Amino acid sequence: MNKMLKSAMAVGAVLAAVSVMVGCAGTRIKQLSGSEFLKQAEQTAQLNSFQWTSYIGTGNDRAYLEYGYPSLFGSGMRVTVFWTPFSQLPSNLVSELRSGKRPWTNSMDRIGQPTSPGDVATRAAPEK
Repeated sequence: MNKMLKSAMAVGAVLAAVSVMVGCAGTRIKQLSGSEFLKQAEQTAQLNSFQWTSYIGTGNDRAYLEYGYPSLFGSGMRVTVFWTPFSQLPSNLVSELRSGKRPWTNSMDRIGQPTSPGDVATRAAPEK
């Protein structure tokens, strides 16, 4: 193989590897301390056109939030799922979570807008 072809193949391999890394880096999961989680959860009340934080539920004695913002490279969103163990949250909050109550209201829920195409059919029409 000539030198030019080897260089082109090397560049192609690097570009392919970067594309895979960027694509796979779209969603992350990160543990927060209880206090960090509560601070992040406060963001669910803010309506923002650039980023969002949503309470997404509980499981395995953990609470979960989703944080997203537009990707700086390519199209799409970057999403991080934050979690914290119940043991690091106040006991009264853990009781609410275990009973199925939503201690945080997502901004999209407050304005009655669907958050995804599938939500359109499940939301009640506004009263006139």
